Amino acid sequence: MKTLFGIGFIILGIVSFFRYLSIFGIHSFPELVGALIGLGLFLFLPGILLIRSDNKNKSNTDEK
Repeated sequence: MKTLFGIGFIILGIVSFFRYLSIFGIHSFPELVGALIGLGLFLFLPGILLIRSDNKNKSNTDEK
């Protein structure tokens, strides 16, 4: 289940980034970097951590 949420967060981040580019456009490089950092911290990072956590839980239950 965590993997599903993780993949969902990553897909949401990609869609949000392209929507941001199409609506506001790229006005400056710092603005683009800020958008990438914001999306990375609030969507990509939790998604990756959820996927990693679920994979660790699966490997721990396989060993028992």
